[in-house]
Amino acid sequence: MKRAALVLALMAVPFAASHASDLSYSWVEADYLHVDPDHFDGTDGVGVRGSGALGENFNVIAGWSKLDGDKIHVGGTTVRFDDQKAWYAGFGYHTPISNQVDLFAEVAYNKETTYDGNGYSGRVGVRAALTPQFEAGASIGRTKLDNLEGNTALGVYGQYKFTPLIGVVAEASIGNNDKSFLIGPRVSF
Repeated sequence: MKRAALVLALMAVPFAASHASDLSYSWVEADYLHVDPDHFDGTDGVGVRGSGALGENFNVIAGWSKLDGDKIHVGGTTVRFDDQKAWYAGFGYHTPISNQVDLFAEVAYNKETTYDGNGYSGRVGVRAALTPQFEAGASIGRTKLDNLEGNTALGVYGQYKFTPLIGVVAEASIGNNDKSFLIGPRVSF
């Protein structure tokens, strides 16, 4: 994990010379989601997530998602992949490594309500304000729910800001158990 954090920090070095606005840790967004789990068909859904700054270096995070998939039959049992719902809530810490680049870490409690699964997630990464209108980042994360194999994933994201308040976010993640993509509007405050 230390090696991954070092790699992410080194990836941020080229962005240190940019002249951009501050990164916001207070925002809310609505997302279209596409998840492609290994060994199953991909599915689409919706999500809402947000972050709220708590002082200079801390923030709270929360999110909710609903995926629409198919019912499948496994060994004579019907497994529901339609109407999957999940939520998470947690805390984050971030610290600047230059005027435009932050190193961050987040931990959260995760709840998968369709199967009543509990678990945790965590991720570390970098966020960079490349220009006043464009922000990008990369992270490595781990999610573990009861009775399921944990998923380690690499993620990248970008945000284009139409104004300091309104933007659009796209994020992609590739994990050992799935691939996912999301896009949606973000309101920062």
